[in-house]
Amino acid sequence: MNAQDITWWHGNFDDMSLRQLHDLLMLRQQIFIIEQNCIFPEIDGLDPLSFHVLGLIDGKVVAATRIVPAGIDPNHSQQGDDPAIGRVVASSLLRGQGVGSAIMKQSIIACEEQFAGLGIFLNAQHHLEKFYAALGFVQEGEPFDEDGIPHISMRRPASSLAA
Repeated sequence: MNAQDITWWHGNFDDMSLRQLHDLLMLRQQIFIIEQNCIFPEIDGLDPLSFHVLGLIDGKVVAATRIVPAGIDPNHSQQGDDPAIGRVVASSLLRGQGVGSAIMKQSIIACEEQFAGLGIFLNAQHHLEKFYAALGFVQEGEPFDEDGIPHISMRRPASSLAA
């Protein structure tokens, strides 16, 4: 599996194929619940309301994010009037190949297209602060615990979207 083979798909939940949905949920389960040993409600009702970015190799989902429109997710109380990127995930078979950066760049492009003129909010795992900062995100507030993992809220201002 090679990161150069990824094709990108942007779309609404209802536009995903059943195979894409299956692969997406399987990938998120593998990384978030099994690998990170974090029991939480992965299927939380937000996917049907969100815009999705999928990285595909041979039609199989190997990387993904979801973009929750502003005002929809009560768990992101600091989200404000900006959409929130979440559930950032990539296959462990692709680590070290720049897939995290690529999926985030695709997600920023999707935000620019779907939510022009708005900033972007996210809750990042604290140890990834520098990674997100390199993409234009700035820490807001103090670190906090989310599902047993230290996190920080970050925002990419609307003014940086053109950069």
